[in-house]
Amino acid sequence: MQPWWNIFSWPGIIEKGSSSTTPIVNLDIFPTLAHIVGIESSPQELDGKNIFPLLQGKEIPERNFYWHFPIYLQAYRPLDDDGRDPLFRTRPGSVILSGKWKLHQYFEDGGLELYDLENDLGERNNLAEANPQKAQELLEELENWRNKMSAPIPDSLNPLFEAGFIPKRYREMLKP
Repeated sequence: MQPWWNIFSWPGIIEKGSSSTTPIVNLDIFPTLAHIVGIESSPQELDGKNIFPLLQGKEIPERNFYWHFPIYLQAYRPLDDDGRDPLFRTRPGSVILSGKWKLHQYFEDGGLELYDLENDLGERNNLAEANPQKAQELLEELENWRNKMSAPIPDSLNPLFEAGFIPKRYREMLKP
């Protein structure tokens, strides 16, 4: 994994030019800034973590990352997206990233996709069937997180949902 660029600058506190390959997310910025200004707790649990030790060249504990999309969105420029699934954004689901493993779960059909990002950064080789134990392990972690966060899950399918369906306008766009 390539180091993320230096987005923080603080002479005498953060070493100039320092970088890290430790994964972070934008949700880490708020708790980090809160720590810097002396606010150590929040009345509610935050998804982000204080990464200030990381900025000072120290390590932080490894953790899982979660994304939850319980809604239908519009397709996002399918011709510009080189992913295998041009309709990714149009289906509700959740994702967990745990170390090198990433699991997608789709709510409409219960579909699971498992990727080894160390060997397949482009998410081209779904390993869910080849590695059902890892898929199940991550699915349980994902379900536990959703329960803890009271994350909403659609209780009815889109009445227009058809598994494997690609709208005509996208079929035309995706022709070679």
